[in-house]
Amino acid sequence: MEGCYEHNFTLQMALDNSWRTRKQCPVAWLDISNTFGSVPHRHIFSTLRELGLPDGVIDLVRELYHSCTMTVRTTNGETAEIPIQLGVRQGCPLSPIIINLAMEPLLRAMAGGPGRLDLYGQKLSIVACADDLVLLTPDTTQLQQMLDMTSEAARWMGLCFNVAKCASLHINRRQKSCVLDSTLTIQGQVMRHLHDGNKY
Repeated sequence: MEGCYEHNFTLQMALDNSWRTRKQCPVAWLDISNTFGSVPHRHIFSTLRELGLPDGVIDLVRELYHSCTMTVRTTNGETAEIPIQLGVRQGCPLSPIIINLAMEPLLRAMAGGPGRLDLYGQKLSIVACADDLVLLTPDTTQLQQMLDMTSEAARWMGLCFNVAKCASLHINRRQKSCVLDSTLTIQGQVMRHLHDGNKY
């Protein structure tokens, strides 16, 4: 919960700063479809290795996910075992940690993007709390470049964005109407842009 407060406070500071300095502040809120249920196991293991976790820890996680199956109970009885190769274990205390580690390559790709918003001397491009992501850049051209990079990184990881839950906001205090209509896309789909008075 404290991560959400920090997330919102940082975003509010960025928007207030653009208001005060009369600069642009394009923002994109991103929602990954079913992150906890769709991250591929192969991505989890390769990321743990890439992050330098000890072999013993990786082997322990691999054992938790080895030969996971499920069956479906129907009126005709249970189905044959269905292998599970995506998602983290529901209710397992390790699952949130595994998701955070699995998201790290995506966050690094996003943080290394072309644009960073200057916020009181600090360069900021992404605010993240688990799988809730917000991108901030100095202009919409750089924001679209970051969205393209993010799309490719997510595709490489086997993740998709739920465009119905993604949104953008483009504030430019140099314009008479400071909330502008800007068309931005994520994974080839147009995101909803917020107007003055809209909520996300």
